[in-house]
Amino acid sequence: MADKDQDTTKQDDTAQQDEPVDESIVEASAQEEEAAEAPAVETEEEKLVEVIEEKAEEESKAAEEELKKVSEEEPKIPEFRVGDTIRVFYKIIEGEKMRIQPFEGIVISFRGSGVSKTFTVRRIGADQVGVERILPLFSPNIEKIKVVKHGNVRRAKLFYLRNKVGREAMRVREAKK
Repeated sequence: MADKDQDTTKQDDTAQQDEPVDESIVEASAQEEEAAEAPAVETEEEKLVEVIEEKAEEESKAAEEELKKVSEEEPKIPEFRVGDTIRVFYKIIEGEKMRIQPFEGIVISFRGSGVSKTFTVRRIGADQVGVERILPLFSPNIEKIKVVKHGNVRRAKLFYLRNKVGREAMRVREAKK
């Protein structure tokens, strides 16, 4: 009886071995069919990728040309320091209308760093009243900045001008050329 039990187990083992072999043959033939279809799909994908890359290159070239044109134009923000008298042309939007208002005065301070850098401009308005405006240096509302005259000062902040009255409040030594 032991022989019969061993024989049945051997038959079961061989039956189990046969089934996976058949499946692997079926899987291999399915993979071959997919491989035959894949090159056609890959070439279409490759074509699409090439077209997209070409468009990206064209767009980058156009952007580079635009940047060159902008950099060749007059810079929007010239170099100026504390003590300089500047004229800031600021866009003001009133309802649907937009106008540009110049504001001329002495730069009395810079503050902040990077994109959030601001500067303070002070002028003497009507009836000898001091008017100060704090403006962001990289504001989109600043049309342009024109340096009227360079000043020669020894301080980083000119807050002492707030205590001066009249012509004295606007007097800063002019820088030598």
